[in-house]
Amino acid sequence: MQQKVFEELFENYLQNNLTEADEQKLMNIIQQGSHDDFIKEKIQLLLNKNESTELLEKQKGDDILSYILSHSDAPKVISIHDNKKSYRKLGRAIVAIAAAVTILFAIRTAFFYENTPDPLKNKEEKLEQISSVLAFNGKQLIRLPDGSTIILNDKSSITYDQNDFDKETREVTLSGEAYFDIKRNEKKPFIVHTGKVSTRVLGTAFNINAYDTSDNIEITVERGKVQVGDVKKIYGVITPNQQIKVNKNTLDFEQNNTKIETVITWKSNYLILDDINMEEAVALISQKYKVPIVLANENIKNCRITASFLNEEDLEHVLKVVCSVIETSYHYNQNNAIVLEGKGCE
Repeated sequence: MQQKVFEELFENYLQNNLTEADEQKLMNIIQQGSHDDFIKEKIQLLLNKNESTELLEKQKGDDILSYILSHSDAPKVISIHDNKKSYRKLGRAIVAIAAAVTILFAIRTAFFYENTPDPLKNKEEKLEQISSVLAFNGKQLIRLPDGSTIILNDKSSITYDQNDFDKETREVTLSGEAYFDIKRNEKKPFIVHTGKVSTRVLGTAFNINAYDTSDNIEITVERGKVQVGDVKKIYGVITPNQQIKVNKNTLDFEQNNTKIETVITWKSNYLILDDINMEEAVALISQKYKVPIVLANENIKNCRITASFLNEEDLEHVLKVVCSVIETSYHYNQNNAIVLEGKGCE
């Protein structure tokens, strides 16, 4: 039954016929990984077509790629309802989706359809463009292969080589700002590269601000210990509520005490439900929107949800998405509390 539901949702997504709630439901199913074979066959079928087919504009193809590759467990609603209706042809959108298939299924070759035939040499060059380096841009939750998570701020990016990551070290490159929550592994240190400065940890939570518009790189610790330095020397090891600020040009640095809460204020605007049960989710939603929420059925507590709301979505939007994912409904009672109703989960 679920396979049929997924196929219908996927087809309607390609045809631009899904509601926002159904799009959210589709992204959650994709994240579970139980329908990878269907996605692979569908995309390869589209790739092998020899006709120009209007499917998705390039940006939406990029959004799907970013979502699938991140394995972020954050089913961001990806809308394909664009008032401009400026759709690209299959060739450009499929390049992005094909890359996702390459990563998901470890495919070493890919097929590209272009409006005009290319010589074999040019096609081989295009295949080489699908490298092992993954890039994530803009605010989002990123789940790394080792289980670590990164919350990326606006106008920021993270890249890492999936072939080398988690072999001897776990290394990423940051531009902009991000909050890191790193799984501890004493045998494989986690290293963040920001220009000439490297931040090295075994397992901890910290924030790095390294926007191009600033002359400084700021590393601030929330939990654990963080070592900061460059190829020549170590600047220092900092602990919770401590910060090292490094000048990008001179590499001069200073270490200060600070309050992590003020540094990560930007993160508090996000609502991230990262594979948690509904009891925990309700507490977070209630805290953010300052409204009481009641579960009409104890079994609803057992339902788990993964979703991220990064654009200051209003409460009604959040409730509609959550209810769609766990198949519940909501209403306000006489005390203006929100009541979630449904059969719940065993």
